[in-house]
Amino acid sequence: MYNQDYIKEKIDENNKIIESLMTPNQFTLNNTIAKLLKENSDLQKHCKHQFDNGYCIYCYKEKEE
Repeated sequence: MYNQDYIKEKIDENNKIIESLMTPNQFTLNNTIAKLLKENSDLQKHCKHQFDNGYCIYCYKEKEE
């Protein structure tokens, strides 16, 4: 099972890689970005969310109303 700190660290790491691969003002979904986005989504499923201002402080998932 994942702990909250691991989830946050891994999602932050994935998001940095995604940012580095994206070109401003151009949308291209390459395989690496798609893989990292899926991994983030899977990590969010394991998160024990703690919401602040509508977003989880660990995995950034938006609070569902």
